[in-house]
Amino acid sequence: MNIINLSLKVLEPKRRIFEAATKEPLKAQEHVLFEYLRRSAKTEYGRTYDFASIKSIDEYRKRVPLVDYEDIREHVDRMAAGEENILTRDKPIFFGATSGTTDKPKLIPVTRYSESQNDSLLNLWSYYIARDHPDVTDGKILAIVSPEKEGETPSGVLLGAESGHSYRNLPKTVMALYSLPYEVFEIEDYEARHYAMLRISMGQEITDIATLNPNTIVLLCRKIERWQDLIIKDIAEGTLSEKFEIPERIRKNITIRLKPDKRRAEKLSTILRSKGKLLPRDFWPKMKMIECWMGGMMKLYLKELETYFGKITTRDMGCVSTEARSSIPVRDNDPGGILAIRTNFFEFIPKEDIDSKNKRTLLCDGLEKGKEYYIVVTTAAGLYRYNIDDIVKVYDFFNKTPMIEFVQKGRGATSMAGEKLYESQVNESLKASCDAAGLTIDFFCAVATPLDGPRYTLLAEFSGPGPSDERMRKFLVSLEVQLRIHNREYDFVRASQLLKEPVLKIVRKGSFEDYRARKISNGAPEGQFKAPRLTDDAEFEKNFSVEKTIPFG
Repeated sequence: MNIINLSLKVLEPKRRIFEAATKEPLKAQEHVLFEYLRRSAKTEYGRTYDFASIKSIDEYRKRVPLVDYEDIREHVDRMAAGEENILTRDKPIFFGATSGTTDKPKLIPVTRYSESQNDSLLNLWSYYIARDHPDVTDGKILAIVSPEKEGETPSGVLLGAESGHSYRNLPKTVMALYSLPYEVFEIEDYEARHYAMLRISMGQEITDIATLNPNTIVLLCRKIERWQDLIIKDIAEGTLSEKFEIPERIRKNITIRLKPDKRRAEKLSTILRSKGKLLPRDFWPKMKMIECWMGGMMKLYLKELETYFGKITTRDMGCVSTEARSSIPVRDNDPGGILAIRTNFFEFIPKEDIDSKNKRTLLCDGLEKGKEYYIVVTTAAGLYRYNIDDIVKVYDFFNKTPMIEFVQKGRGATSMAGEKLYESQVNESLKASCDAAGLTIDFFCAVATPLDGPRYTLLAEFSGPGPSDERMRKFLVSLEVQLRIHNREYDFVRASQLLKEPVLKIVRKGSFEDYRARKISNGAPEGQFKAPRLTDDAEFEKNFSVEKTIPFG
């Protein structure tokens, strides 16, 4: 029995239990909540809000406050210093590090118990993939994550990327399915890490690629042509080029796994001679799917994947943050999944209520299809009524349980003249304008510039040969039209001349990759790096070299 058949057999009972729970989601949510309250009743936080005496969901919502990270930072800092029984009775074994609203990172505790809860969710996600794609493990899985270790807490607990932590701790039998050894992600030099990824994976038959940000895949594919001859040579000789700065310890751990493969090298050479370039669709012909984020601005990058992979099946990674995994994707080419009702307890704040002093919080049985909400979680790791600051949309129901997709970060909004422009509206407008003009972008950001108008400065780097000025001007006008369609307040302030027309600034080719490299070298997690599509940082433009300005009209 192969690993796929075994997985399906083992996980089938869990699939039945989960799908049965989707028929009575509030009952499942109640069970999760009271299990977490029971476990944490004697913690400092549990005693403060008397978890032990809470008898209903409504009582929990009345007694325990909504919080964001800054509200609990002091509690987490104490946990990181080694104090126990603060937010959870379980001792943290790891802290997931992620950026917050201040210059200090957020540290999210991971415990053995919370890890087991998340593993159950991931097993279900894997079940649905295996069910729909039983041949997905006919080759290797190319997963791209960020390093597990970025530092340590004062008490000596590792902190870093949760994706790297999970990857490094995969069982050996499962790790055998993956293309890259963990050590690759420890390479600090940006170019060297990417070269190692390509050199190793192109020497294998890849059937599945998994990473959060699809732009990471696009970026790797663009670099193949630059290194193709060197990659073929390394594969033939079983080496890892000395041209790249790789620490000796890491180089040794990688090269010990490499063997000369002249047959694979000749296959790549044949493709290169016949096609003129190496594209994944040619050298990985058995590719089954790509797993990545599909919601929000990621929709723009999915189209570019076709250049390298042709028509490829995609599976969303789900609504995932360092704080919580909130959905279980169950369908191909679908930017969302079923609310993870047996893993976390969820509440939802209607988007229009977020600035209200008396915010409504809805439960999973009170949501409406097509509406957008801020998502609030209570987790096994000690987060209680925690506003992740993610906006999700309910786009369907599975039985009686909402299916959600990520829309944007909650703070991804700007307003200079009352327009309240959201990043999601920029994403949709940009996609429509790119499709209409037949253009593909490498980078785009709308910058709110209040002192110049006010107006929006649109920074862009187009793929391929630069379009003509006239074509870019038409693109700019189209984008303006789309913004006015997607945001009535924007339409109003433009019509009333409270907001000046936008201006398009074309940045130097390669500017975005240079910016991305700088951010990653300064500590941003590569697998999760996302440049803003909309910002109110008027200084943001200084990160790029502007080559041309296209006025409106």
